[in-house]
Amino acid sequence: MFEALAALIRQQWDNQVFAGGLALGALGAVTALLGRLAWTACRMLGSRLLPSLVIDRRSPLFRAVQAWLRDHPYTRTCRTLAASTPSEMTDDQAVWLVPGEGSHLLRHGRTWLWLDRSQDTRSGASDRQGRDRETLKIHALAFRRGVLTALVSDILRSHGQRAGTIGLHTATSYGEWSELGRINRRPLNSVFVPGGLAGDLLADARTFLSREAWYGERGIPWRRGYLFRGPPGTGKTSLIRALASELDLDLALVDLSQPSLDDSLLRELLARLPANAALVLEDVDGVAPGRDDTDRKLSLSGLLNALDGLGASEGRLLFMTTNHPERLDPALIRPGRVDRNVEVGLLGAEDVERMVARFFPDRPDMSAQVVAMVGHSGISGAELQALLLDHIDQPETLLEDVSKTMTTSY
Repeated sequence: MFEALAALIRQQWDNQVFAGGLALGALGAVTALLGRLAWTACRMLGSRLLPSLVIDRRSPLFRAVQAWLRDHPYTRTCRTLAASTPSEMTDDQAVWLVPGEGSHLLRHGRTWLWLDRSQDTRSGASDRQGRDRETLKIHALAFRRGVLTALVSDILRSHGQRAGTIGLHTATSYGEWSELGRINRRPLNSVFVPGGLAGDLLADARTFLSREAWYGERGIPWRRGYLFRGPPGTGKTSLIRALASELDLDLALVDLSQPSLDDSLLRELLARLPANAALVLEDVDGVAPGRDDTDRKLSLSGLLNALDGLGASEGRLLFMTTNHPERLDPALIRPGRVDRNVEVGLLGAEDVERMVARFFPDRPDMSAQVVAMVGHSGISGAELQALLLDHIDQPETLLEDVSKTMTTSY
């Protein structure tokens, strides 16, 4: 049999058509191999010599780059497009068309850029909203790293107009997150809470967010919870907004009193929080289910499992507020679920003085007199702010109303 096969090969070898085809095939294979080797060498050389910028969907910069690509002249002639519907979109376009997956060569100013757009479809690589993890890699065809620095600055200047806002997300009855809108960032120094509480909480949150690897090495869930307790009007919600502004985080709000909310829906929502967002549960004393509560679809065990069960998201900040902490089940506020149990109380003398001075910077005597009237009783930030706003044009009547308020309310 082998002799017959050898004879057949010798016979075909003598055939000029067969020999020519074999030679052409071998030449094509060698050419393809050399081309692949040359392409690989160029990519390796480029990665060593050319600056590159990697941006994934979780980065706040991703939104601005998407908008920049949408408006780039290259997109008008690009043949491979992707339809994008970013939640931060506010114009009248239903869909953004941007360069799709693959490689693209485009120009910015005098610099050519090589854009690689890819998605990681591996199991477990999806983000909190169930989308494949998408990555943009921009190579500058130049040797100066400053080209990319200038590119980022230009993108933020032209398409980062919303840097002064944070997103407000709400949960729908279908288990999805919807961006309700954008709210202006609030400086931390504009929030009037007792003592140095705001600065202390900001430092604590920043430390937590910077320790992902530290938590991972020790096998500790990378989550942190805060409970803000105190009378109405003391600035609990304002403090959350200011902290989110300083930390560059959106806010994801869940209404626990929503009739359609059950254990399964809440678990899905908290497992897929919007990217770069802190979770907010306000007034949990009024809506958090008790152990014997059978009227709600949401149970206490369902709430607890959603907060820190096996499917709970990592890297999460949780803010809860309550006017009546005594009504909360101890299991809800135990360490591990609530790491900082903070009282946001009435304003003391120092904070009252600072707040009055903010409204009447040219009347230091006014600050001293208001402080004297408040004394050791304290006053809520909301009530003092309302009084100051009512008398912004008539400061001479402020003291009288402050006196009445302190007499009737405190």
